[in-house]
Amino acid sequence: MARKSHRGNDAATRCYRFLNLINSRGNRASKWDLEKMAGSLEQFRKWFDNCLIRHRLVESFEEKKGKRVYTYYKKTDRGERFYKTLQDHHLLTVWRRISGKRLKPEY
Repeated sequence: MARKSHRGNDAATRCYRFLNLINSRGNRASKWDLEKMAGSLEQFRKWFDNCLIRHRLVESFEEKKGKRVYTYYKKTDRGERFYKTLQDHHLLTVWRRISGKRLKPEY
């Protein structure tokens, strides 16, 4: 059964929240909305430039409205698959147990 809400502040949860915001806005969220969620421009760059874009989970695109150009982000196919994996609590629990050099004990 898919987990409906993610609590906590670990990396997987933060990543899920970014992808969920993009998903909830019709697979496009403005840079401004994502930056607010990140908390600062530095955190936004850490997550998007150094992780989500780098690993091709999201991509940016620009849209012109009048004289202004707005930047939006959308999930890629890889990002959609990763988002669905993060939604499945059981898969995420197994991944956390097997990641690393040894099998971790159950929580």
